Amino acid sequence: MVTVPGANSFKSYLPHFYHGGDMKAISIGGALFFTMLIFSGCKEPPPPPQIIPAVVAAPAVMGSISPHSTEVGQVLAYDNVKLMARVSGFLVKKNFQEGQTVKEGDLLYMIEQGQYIAEVNAAKAELMMAQANQKNSDINYYRQKELYQKDAVSQKVYDDATAKKMETDASVLGAQAKLDQANLNLSYTEIKAPFDGRIGLATHSVGNLVGPDSGMLADIARLDPVRVQYNLSEVELLDFLRNKDVDARGFLIIKLFFQDGKQYDQPGEITFWNNQVNPSTGTLLMQATFPNPKSILIPGMYVKVKIETKEVNKAVMIPRNAVIEDQTGKYVLIVNKSDIVERRQIVPAADQNQQDMDIGLKSGVQPGEMVIVDGIQKVRPGMKVKAEVMAAANPLDANGSSASAGNSTVPAVSPALLTKSSNNAPPKLELPKTEPKTEHKSTRR
Repeated sequence: MVTVPGANSFKSYLPHFYHGGDMKAISIGGALFFTMLIFSGCKEPPPPPQIIPAVVAAPAVMGSISPHSTEVGQVLAYDNVKLMARVSGFLVKKNFQEGQTVKEGDLLYMIEQGQYIAEVNAAKAELMMAQANQKNSDINYYRQKELYQKDAVSQKVYDDATAKKMETDASVLGAQAKLDQANLNLSYTEIKAPFDGRIGLATHSVGNLVGPDSGMLADIARLDPVRVQYNLSEVELLDFLRNKDVDARGFLIIKLFFQDGKQYDQPGEITFWNNQVNPSTGTLLMQATFPNPKSILIPGMYVKVKIETKEVNKAVMIPRNAVIEDQTGKYVLIVNKSDIVERRQIVPAADQNQQDMDIGLKSGVQPGEMVIVDGIQKVRPGMKVKAEVMAAANPLDANGSSASAGNSTVPAVSPALLTKSSNNAPPKLELPKTEPKTEHKSTRR
């Protein structure tokens, strides 16, 4: 209990101050006075200590990137042929299974041949008759020529022999042409594979009457190699071709990726550049050829085409998960030397593979600066933070070799921060534990 000095004296003076007033009012005022004296002796509790948020930061390092572009492409058969009937007749044979692989020269269809064999024989007979007449006219011509030179026959007789020889020669040529056409028609009754490939669905069965008006019987596609067609924007084309010979295609590297993100294991080669840019789309039509020994690439399939240059450019590399994007563009949060968070707008280098763990920058961050990669959601520019350093991965250049870090200074990593896990997994990051918040209570006496 708190003892207030002079309390008894104050009570002794109360009768002197009472001159007919209400003693009850004086008692209430005294109680209020005593309450004020009691509370004036208590101190305010100290404010709780400020909690500094902990973040994980990684140093920006110098690395190597290769300018590239990723476009959507479509697989095309290197060759595609529609099998057609060039002569009329009934189908008598179909020597394939739909969808199977066929070899060049394989007999696929046969049309009845009786009619065309008869036409060949008739043409042969006509040719033999023409040749017999030709032989007789030749004998007569040379005989009349010799007599004419001796003035034994007239000019008219010699001219008639000459004309007859020319007529029989023409008959032989005509008969030979008919025989050739008859043989050609006979050959058309056998429809063979023009190259190695895969045959599609058959549109006519054995026993059907087919001819030039019957349409496609089946189609064959050559699947090794295949062509991949894509369009490259003129802006990206200029980036690739600037200060280079337009016809020198060897400086570009073509890679292929499937829709599931996996890369095709065969390299490609650019085999076609269109001769003009499409004015409607501002793109250039291009084609690349890829080996396809396992027939993994199927015509009509959509793929992603990655075009790279063999030249390698230096760039500042940061982890991709440190990049934030809003309406103003892309930016990162860095921790300066005073442990204060700063916002930096960044400009990424040319189009890069979205699956890469690191991203190259044209501007915005300098080598050695610490970029926040974890804890971004709980900080904002201007806040003081406690940053733990994450080991910087060695960026890889276009050839897969480790990139040089240049002259950048990479802060050392605390040994207690990184712990090794099993199965050669990457080091596990452990954040420092914050002390539990203590509650301050005031104690009345």
